[in-house]
Amino acid sequence: MAACSTMAVRDPLTREPTPTPRPIPTPRLITKRMSFQSLRSPVLLSPVGGRPFPSPSLFAPSQDSPGWEHINVISPSTASHHSVYSDIEEGFRSPRLALLTSNLSCNPQHGSEGMHLLISPSAPVQVPGDELLYDIATEQKPDDAFFNAEFQAALAATKQEMKDISLAIWGCPISHRLGSDLHALKQWAQQLSEFEPTRTRTIGFVGESGVGKSSVINALLDQPHLAHSSIDGKFSTSVITEYRFRPAHHDEPFGLEVDYLSSEEIKELIEELLRSFRACYIPAFQAIDGAEERQHIKERSEKAWQTLHSMYRDQPIFTREFVLEHTSDIKTPLVGILQRWTAKFLAARPGGLESRTWSATAFNTDECRDKLDAFTRNPLDQSTAALWPLVRVVRIYLRSPILQSGLVVVDCPSPRILNFARSRATERYLRNCHEVFGVTTMDDALSDQCIADIIRRNGRHRPLRIICTKSEAIDPREVERTQPEIRLQTRAFRQQIETLQKQTKRAEAQRRQGILGALEEEVRSRDMLEDMEHVLKKFLSERRNLQTTNHLLAKYAPQVQVGELRVFCVSNTDYFKHRYDDQSRAESRLELSGIIELRRYCHSIPADAQFDTAVAYIEHDVPAFLGSLKQWAIGAITNAGQEQIHDIRQLMQVLEGQAIQKLVLPTAQIQQTRSILNQHFASSIVSPIRENRGDWRNAALDASKEWSKWDAKVYAAFCRQQGTHWTKETGVRSWNEELISPMRLRIETNWNNFQHTIEQQKTDLLHSLGQVFDELCEPLKAHLPSSPVQNLLETMPSRLATISHIINTGFADLQEGTQQIESDTLFGHTSSYINALMAPAYHAASILPTTTPPSSPTGLGRSSTSSSSTSSPTKDPGSSPRSRSQSPTSTSATLVESMSADLLDAKRKHLLTTHIATSRIFARLASMVEKSHRSFVRVVFDGMVASITREVDALIRDLHLVVPGEERIVKDSDGVEHREREKGEAERYAEFAGRLKVRIVAAERVMRDCRGVVEEVSRSVEEPYDETLP
Repeated sequence: MAACSTMAVRDPLTREPTPTPRPIPTPRLITKRMSFQSLRSPVLLSPVGGRPFPSPSLFAPSQDSPGWEHINVISPSTASHHSVYSDIEEGFRSPRLALLTSNLSCNPQHGSEGMHLLISPSAPVQVPGDELLYDIATEQKPDDAFFNAEFQAALAATKQEMKDISLAIWGCPISHRLGSDLHALKQWAQQLSEFEPTRTRTIGFVGESGVGKSSVINALLDQPHLAHSSIDGKFSTSVITEYRFRPAHHDEPFGLEVDYLSSEEIKELIEELLRSFRACYIPAFQAIDGAEERQHIKERSEKAWQTLHSMYRDQPIFTREFVLEHTSDIKTPLVGILQRWTAKFLAARPGGLESRTWSATAFNTDECRDKLDAFTRNPLDQSTAALWPLVRVVRIYLRSPILQSGLVVVDCPSPRILNFARSRATERYLRNCHEVFGVTTMDDALSDQCIADIIRRNGRHRPLRIICTKSEAIDPREVERTQPEIRLQTRAFRQQIETLQKQTKRAEAQRRQGILGALEEEVRSRDMLEDMEHVLKKFLSERRNLQTTNHLLAKYAPQVQVGELRVFCVSNTDYFKHRYDDQSRAESRLELSGIIELRRYCHSIPADAQFDTAVAYIEHDVPAFLGSLKQWAIGAITNAGQEQIHDIRQLMQVLEGQAIQKLVLPTAQIQQTRSILNQHFASSIVSPIRENRGDWRNAALDASKEWSKWDAKVYAAFCRQQGTHWTKETGVRSWNEELISPMRLRIETNWNNFQHTIEQQKTDLLHSLGQVFDELCEPLKAHLPSSPVQNLLETMPSRLATISHIINTGFADLQEGTQQIESDTLFGHTSSYINALMAPAYHAASILPTTTPPSSPTGLGRSSTSSSSTSSPTKDPGSSPRSRSQSPTSTSATLVESMSADLLDAKRKHLLTTHIATSRIFARLASMVEKSHRSFVRVVFDGMVASITREVDALIRDLHLVVPGEERIVKDSDGVEHREREKGEAERYAEFAGRLKVRIVAAERVMRDCRGVVEEVSRSVEEPYDETLP
């Protein structure tokens, strides 16, 4: 019988010493890349049995090293045991990491006396007195089941058990052999020990530049300088930035990812930027009467020019005049020139031209910002092009309590002043967020056009919240003058504060003169002054916050159709000013800042999803793993005859084939469910659109004829606003929704029926899954009471529950995504399908003026008009040559000037009507809807199948462990041949397997207690406390 080594067995091969670039000794790093073998410990106590196992002779001679009982690992990570020595080059080490690990000697030989402290890179450096400062961990969490103290304790105990089990498995040499069953179980145990709930909820923060949006995000993340703020509030980039949680077992606390735009997206961006820039130089701009609309077009034009200039700063010839004078009838279009310049620049970007994603890590906020500046800011060198316009999204992974609860925080630019392509992409992103937070300032909350725009775009689709920043900006003297009802109270507070200010200054002067007792008097006076200022600020701020909240609710609450509108008044300045005050003093001041309340609410957003995932982890995932680990420890059936063993082997092969065929292969029910959903969607949604496209096109033409009766200026204004606008004559109208109104009335019920179909298919799939497991279990019962078979049957319910949870989670995502597609199909917002089909016609019609424009004195009007060619309104990869040949095009300046106002109006209206009549809108819309839904279904089901496949692999491994090894002919030392059965892993390491069984029993006892806590907490959620009861 082979003897099992300790938990910290060493490498079979002698390792070369780490090369160092300098002759002086350097500390070796702590990372997860090194195994426990690198500790080179001769004997470590095994968590399995409490006594050491002898090391086998195949390993190198032992060296002195501290035992695990003498090592204290400091880390918030549940996988802190990854923090062991590494051989990373000196040049790739963060300076701070070098400082933190400077207490570690590079000599691998250590004495075993005393405590050896390994500092994980994820741990903050604690100094005396830190325990007195405000601790964010002490903040009150929402009253949700996930944050229940007993539930969190049960979750922590479960993760600790998995950590201990993973350490125990390390004690057996076979666990380090790739391909072995125990190696796979060891990897599984490590994943479970590092568990973090994976169900996330995304919240989007959107607002104009300079309102404090980035500062709010910094305060929520408790990172003062992480999110970039716009420069002097005048200009900020258009990059969407995500903040996601980074598990603590990663080496560096920050992870960075940058997604680039595709070549098609870059082309669309260039075309939209050129169109937006030229918008205020074409003759149509001169005919716009509204000052507000003219200013808005100018702002978008300037924004577009700043973006274009950032992209082509390395081209000396690229100027405003170059863009305006470059006509569309020359041999080389301007878009093609800009695309070639962009391709040349992108060849030198991080990752190269073909890369779609760039990633890196950082050790602190400064390093993180330094690395991201290249993707979010203009380079300091004025002759270097900027990369940020070509970035789709930036992701920052960090360790923040608010992110650990499953939240994804997104910093979005305001779509209001972006070009059409960016605005549509941003709106689509916001509509994928679970909640949207509009950010404004206290002073501008009621008049901020960005808030009105956000509600108009998302009020129908997503829960909306409003954040009012700069709540600390309040002047007591101004309050006295403008609010007579509180004048006396405010003045009394102010006079006391002024008296304390003078008293503090006197004490300070006395202290500087060395007068005895002056220091104590100064400190006392300053504390009294700060307390009085806090009382006055609390009095004035809470009153103003309540007034602002009521006004916002009265104005916007009726427009929000999903959930209730909520308002948060916050002060980022006050939060960071008092963030590191002592605990008792900081609590009241941080509560007044509003950030604590906002953070508490944000914690509650993903709480239900996190609770469901954590419950599945405790009740299903861990028991399934313990069952598989116990299956390994029990080993195969050995007390049966050859015929019975043969039958068992055949049975296990049959069960393996059934599991694969009915759970994974194309013949599986889950694959059939995918086909059924696609077919049902095509018959209930896509087919009615195609069958009624002629009638609906005629109805759309009738609607367009009604619009044609409108005044020329009103009609042109609707074209400029993508068909959704408000005027005194028409009120609020949406051409896009009027075009598809008959379609919406016809198929809206079909969408509801399809949602019921999804639910029914999930029920059928779960029922079929139960039948499959019944079929797998029934033949095994004939071989009871065999211990391996008994354990296999006991593990089956946990395996079934795990797969059921995978299906429930996948179908929840499927229903949510289907609702998103439904919204894009039945409504006319900027990111809807109908708007995408009508946008080219709107663009082409919007460049035509409403009246004959005067000659431009600078010549820019004529040249820009001729150069402002737009894409064909029917431009679509799937459109036919016939439809493309009938597409409307832009009109040259010469032709425009020769037309009368009536002719221009008639041409615009004819252009839009022709587009509706000839561009096959509803046929193309049906194709877009079907393609989007099929793609989404494929992603969801591929994810479910991949997760189920992992569970089936574990099940098959358990089936194999029941079967004894094959017999083979071997020769003994005398050369005599005899038959010998091949031993399994547990038989070869029988002593370790025996101790592992004992450890599993202890883990099962802990898990029973944890499941009991989960059941109790779940019951409290299902049966809330009734306050009317005694």
